[in-house]
Amino acid sequence: MPGSRREVKNAREEGVEFQFNVQPLGIEVNANGKVSGVKMVRTEMGEPDAKGRRRAEIVAGSEHVVPADAVVMAFGFRPHSMEWLAKHSVELDSQGRIIAPERSDNAFQTSNPKIFAGGDIVRGSDLVVTAIAEGRKAADGIMNYLEV
Repeated sequence: MPGSRREVKNAREEGVEFQFNVQPLGIEVNANGKVSGVKMVRTEMGEPDAKGRRRAEIVAGSEHVVPADAVVMAFGFRPHSMEWLAKHSVELDSQGRIIAPERSDNAFQTSNPKIFAGGDIVRGSDLVVTAIAEGRKAADGIMNYLEV
């Protein structure tokens, strides 16, 4: 998805490494069930179809794993139904976003004190760098909650 020059600049400042013409295939986990990477495959643009549109095609033999210890998934601008939230007493606003105030004893803590949230699921669509910044503030809130 294209970003503005400002978004690209901000992302680079946050340490984002852009990878083009790759497609995620799945999330890899270790023997303990923890994230260890994202399985990716390289793509290239195929020949134009009858309408002149080209589609990405998988490059055979290009599967590889990008190491990761955490994965942030983004699916769109509107929150999707997350049934597990209700099971854990996480309150939502009228738009289906998680209620997790930045200005509280523990920044971005939800109604379940063990769950923290930030980014689009709290504020609605915004820049990825805003989500990253809120993630850092939530980490501070978690540290405060854990009293470390």
